Amino acid sequence: MSTRVLKLVGFAGALALLPAIAGAQDARAISFGVMGGLSLPMGDLSDAVESGYNITGSIYMPLAGKLKLRGDVGYESFAGKGSNNIAGFDFNVLSVTGNVIFPLGMERAEGGIRPYLIGGGGLYRGTTKATLAGISGSTSSNDLGINVGGGFEFKLSGFTTFAEARFVNVFGDGDSSNWIPITFGIRF
Repeated sequence: MSTRVLKLVGFAGALALLPAIAGAQDARAISFGVMGGLSLPMGDLSDAVESGYNITGSIYMPLAGKLKLRGDVGYESFAGKGSNNIAGFDFNVLSVTGNVIFPLGMERAEGGIRPYLIGGGGLYRGTTKATLAGISGSTSSNDLGINVGGGFEFKLSGFTTFAEARFVNVFGDGDSSNWIPITFGIRF
């Protein structure tokens, strides 16, 4: 069995434990969220693609103390840059990640602003599509990646809005892809 397969099996096992963690906590503390925003490519990725967009759905669960666990299913899309765009080139990423959120400071009342740190990892499926002279083709790969960042949450009546930025590093075969998603969202 390859190292990559073993890592994926380990990650799937960790995800299988999530219901047990959630069951040990108060079910009313589980919440859901949606977010979207700008994705800024970095490094070699920025040589090939323009800035893109992201959309994500999330589930939040209490972890321990004031820590929260956030599971994300996200989609990122980037259009090809320059001559790559003439060929109808684009790059899309579908991701499933688990993140730990560490709130800074005390819980705020309605209307309060609270900063937080976030970090985690997961599985990223990158797909490159190209069309040239009416012929289309695509290639995909499944890779592990990590992310780290921070944000601010704004508590409102019955829901919370937030803004965050993270650095994403996806490990490929011999290289990695990096980008910074800047997102705005709502949690209810």
